[in-house]
Amino acid sequence: MSVVERAQVAQKLMAAGLFPPKGVNILRWDATPDGWGILLAEANSAADIDAALNMWRAAGTGFFKSTRTAPAQPVQEALAQTGELLKALGA
Repeated sequence: MSVVERAQVAQKLMAAGLFPPKGVNILRWDATPDGWGILLAEANSAADIDAALNMWRAAGTGFFKSTRTAPAQPVQEALAQTGELLKALGA
């Protein structure tokens, strides 16, 4: 997809108020010179994040070459959660 086509897709979604979708709060959205990007967002559900990505795919076939989505949480919370799991497992 050309740079012009990508810009048209972005304009279409944002002008229509479709992005970001309800339930998604964009914390940071960055792009690199070689066309990669990262979106850091908070969402009410996994379905909300799925909708955020799928609308770009639907609005412009080929907009993404690939995507990677991973839930994350603060390290302190992850450590506490892992500690609870280990305790439950008797480790």
